[in-house]
Amino acid sequence: MQQAPAAVAAGAFACGGAGSNLDHHPFAQHFPHNVNLRNGPAWGCQIIGTAAPVNSVDYYCTTDGFTYLRTASTKLGWVSNLYLDDGGSRIPC
Repeated sequence: MQQAPAAVAAGAFACGGAGSNLDHHPFAQHFPHNVNLRNGPAWGCQIIGTAAPVNSVDYYCTTDGFTYLRTASTKLGWVSNLYLDDGGSRIPC
């Protein structure tokens, strides 16, 4: 019996993948506390940096409960939507 294909979740954006700048959300402060920036939209992806509540960020897109974003200091990475005070981007990657 043939099985239905698995959902394309983090597979499309595996660790090391970048999202496209689809969300034209203005730079704003969205971190209630320090957060880790990851290299993919999953808890198991490598931490590549951190961002603090004072950092303004530009959302790019969201997938699998993570938002790909850029800080004003040009750090790029994935952050869990749970750690963004407005729930992250609303634009799918």
